[in-house]
Amino acid sequence: MQKGDLLYKILVETYEKIEQTSSRIAMTDYLVALFKRTPVEVLDKVIYLTQGKLRPDYEGIELGVAEKLTLRALAKATGTTIKDVEELYKKYGDPGLVAQILAQKKSSGILTFIGGAEAVKTPLTVSRVYNALMKIALATGEGSQETKINTLVSLLKDAEPIEAKYLVRTVTGRLRLGIADMTILDALAIAFTGKKAARQILEKAYTKHPDLGFIAVELATKGIDAIKNIKIQVGIPVLPMLAERLSDPKEILGKLGGKCLAEYKYDGERVQAHRKGTKIWLFSRRLESITHHYPDVVEYMRTLKSDEFLVEGEIVAIDPNTGDMLPFQELMHRRRKYD
Repeated sequence: MQKGDLLYKILVETYEKIEQTSSRIAMTDYLVALFKRTPVEVLDKVIYLTQGKLRPDYEGIELGVAEKLTLRALAKATGTTIKDVEELYKKYGDPGLVAQILAQKKSSGILTFIGGAEAVKTPLTVSRVYNALMKIALATGEGSQETKINTLVSLLKDAEPIEAKYLVRTVTGRLRLGIADMTILDALAIAFTGKKAARQILEKAYTKHPDLGFIAVELATKGIDAIKNIKIQVGIPVLPMLAERLSDPKEILGKLGGKCLAEYKYDGERVQAHRKGTKIWLFSRRLESITHHYPDVVEYMRTLKSDEFLVEGEIVAIDPNTGDMLPFQELMHRRRKYD
């Protein structure tokens, strides 16, 4: 293993501990221990993998591999028939558990492998896993399915049973450790400042730059003062304030001291629009990039006088003949059209 890397097994052993507890305090403690032993060179990768992603949402890099494709990779990696793999999946309903079972059989010699005796394994590292998953995520066009399968097979052949479990859960979007972003911020604060109170500073920076990998590396390499200096940046969405649902107007007024301002809620899609020169970005309330869904909105943004701004609003569908606003479902047709 190269200097500045971390064994993937250390990461997934932490996942196993987290999965077995419902205590947020315990989860935080496990993450603190993990972050303290993680080289800064792979700290952002560890954060992203723990979130079940490869990059922040606004970059639009999606990992999700179809379960059928994953089962084919498992069959190929273990020399098992696809029928047997599918039977295990029907029985357990968890592709990660299926991967663990097959890897255990492989380790115990129950399965017969293609090519005879099992080859010597190369221990998986965070960098190798992350780079392979990025290759899978970015594979498109002709031959991309085989690229994804072969890349995943390469990892699975070297994976220990516990690694196979979480590797497959990650690629299929089923990691679901139950770790909230705020828990990760708590752990970062404790690991790199020694004080949980520093979480408030990290959280404020996170609202301006919602990328936990970036926040972690800045904190680990430059300290808390660098975090205080993080500014809003055009092209990176700001974490939106979200409404809290209450039962009736009296409860709302009670929370707000008896007075409030109200506005109509349009039946559309909340959007954050950024422009810098000729470059325009549109982000959803979940910080997903939706720029390509609304080319007409992008063109409208080009007509505005300022060439650098960040604005928030609501995209609504309008009947061009009557001027009436149309239901939200019309926007979903737009999403399907441009996906």
